[in-house]
Amino acid sequence: MNLKHLLEDIRDSYPLPLEEVIINELIANSLDSGASQISFFIDPGQQSFTIMDNGRGMRRPALREYHNIAASTKARGRGIGFAGIGSKLSLLIAGSVVTETKGGRGSRSATAWHLASDSRAPWKFAPFSGRILSPRGTAVTIELAHLDSPLLSADFTRQTIINHYLPLFIPQLHEAILRFIYKKEVEFFVNGQKIAISESSLDQSAKLFRAYVGGRRTRQPAGFGYIAIHEAHQPFQHFGLAVSTYGKIIKYGWEWLGLTLKTNANLYGIVEIPGLAEILTINKMDFLRDAASLKKYYRFRKAIQEAVLPILEMFGEKQGAGEKPRELKPIAREVERTLRDIVADFPELLPLLGIKKIKGGGGYGLSKNEPLVGVAEKSENLVPLEPAGKREEEEQKNGLERTQKEKKSELGELKKRVKKGPAIYIGFETGQEDSPLARMVEDRVLINTSHPSHHKALNAGFEDYHAIFCVAWVLSQFLQEEHSTHQFINNFLFSWGKDESKIQQALK
Repeated sequence: MNLKHLLEDIRDSYPLPLEEVIINELIANSLDSGASQISFFIDPGQQSFTIMDNGRGMRRPALREYHNIAASTKARGRGIGFAGIGSKLSLLIAGSVVTETKGGRGSRSATAWHLASDSRAPWKFAPFSGRILSPRGTAVTIELAHLDSPLLSADFTRQTIINHYLPLFIPQLHEAILRFIYKKEVEFFVNGQKIAISESSLDQSAKLFRAYVGGRRTRQPAGFGYIAIHEAHQPFQHFGLAVSTYGKIIKYGWEWLGLTLKTNANLYGIVEIPGLAEILTINKMDFLRDAASLKKYYRFRKAIQEAVLPILEMFGEKQGAGEKPRELKPIAREVERTLRDIVADFPELLPLLGIKKIKGGGGYGLSKNEPLVGVAEKSENLVPLEPAGKREEEEQKNGLERTQKEKKSELGELKKRVKKGPAIYIGFETGQEDSPLARMVEDRVLINTSHPSHHKALNAGFEDYHAIFCVAWVLSQFLQEEHSTHQFINNFLFSWGKDESKIQQALK
C-alpha cells in the first residue's frame, strides 16, 4: 500500500490547509479523550510543535494500535475526532512524530514515528520523557521538516483554535449545553499563556436562543445559541451563523440555514447542536447526505430556523415568503409530476418531500391524490413561530439524546404533515442581484426575482422554464455524494420535457 498517497488523499478531503487540519484534529482527539486542559508548546529554534492534554491517555496496546493508519475505536455520534488522524497527517510534514502517553495504573509509553518512504511508516517504542505532569494524558510532538511551517507560529495556532472551537470559550454555551458533554470547562494554553476571549464577545447586543424539536407535547431541547453584531466580537473572523457540535464548528454562514440577509450583513452567531454529531462526515467538516441523515438534518435545521427568524427580525431582517406570481400553480403541478417520475432514482429526496418508503412490497407512502408541491401564498408565514420570550426553559436530559418516544412522535408528525398539505411550496422573493438563483427555506423553494437571469427569462418569455430550472437546481443540493448534480438536473428537465406540449407552451 502506498501510505503516502493514502495520507495525501485524506488530506485532500479537507477544505483547509494541512497545518490547520492537524491542529483541528489533534484538539478533537484530546476532547474525545476527556481532556479539560489542552496546551501547545511551540519552539521555532528546535522546529518542534507539541500538543499536551490531561485526557484519559492510552495504555501500551492502544498505543500500538494507534499507529495503524486505518485504525479507530471511535463510535459515530460519540465524538468529533477520528482515528488519531491529526498525528497521522503530521507524517507528511514531519521528520518524526513522538507520542507520549500515561494511560492510568502506572502505564507510561512513548513512540517515535516517521514516513520513511511512500510505502513505509515505521515506528518504535521510545523512552518516556516524563513531561506529562497530570495523572493521565497524552503529548504529541511534531518535529517539523521545514522552518517556515505555520505550526511554528503561536498566532496561527491561537487563531486556528478560536476559528474552530470558539463555542468552548463562551460561558453561556457551556452552562446551557456543553456542560452535559464536558464536565469541566475546557482551557487552552499556547506557550504557557491561557487563551481567553474578552467579555465583549457577548455584549448587550447578543440575543440568546434555544432550539427545540418535536411536537408540542414531546418538545425537547436540541440546541442553544446566540446572534450578535460582528463589530462586538473581534476574535471571530466569520460572518453568518456557525453551527457546531460538541464545541467544534462545522459550517459558517447563512446559506446552510437557507437564509440570506438583506439589511444587516454584520450579524454573526453560533448554535450548538450535539445531535448533529451522529451525521458528521469522516473529516467532520460536513454532514452526511444519505436519506436517514438528511431527515435528521432537516429536522434540526427547521428547529434552528424557528428560533433564529424572530431574532433576525429584532435586528431589522425580515425573511418574507415572497410574492405569488401569476401562473405559478401550473408550474407547481409540473414540478410535482416530474418529481413523482424521478424520485425512485433519487431516494435521498424522500425525507425532504415528506414521502415514507413502504416496507416490504416497495413503493412510497404517498398516494396520487395527496399533494406534493404547492404554491407559497403571499399571506403565509415563512415558518410558524412562537414568540421567543414565551419559550419555557426545559430540562436537558441524557446529553440531549433522542428518546424512543420522541422518535415515534417524529414519525407521527411526518404523517400529519403529509396529510395536511404539500411537502414543499414554490414561491418568489425579492433578494439581491448577487444572491443565488433560488434557495430553500424550511419547506419553501424561493426563486430570487432580483437575479439577472430571472429578468432576462421574464423579458424573453421563459419565466416558466426558469422557475422549473431553479427548483431542479435547489433540490440538486440535497443529493447524496454518489449522485451527480448535473445528472439530476438533466433527468429532471428530461422528465419535465417529455410532454411536448409543455415545451411548446414554455417557448410561446
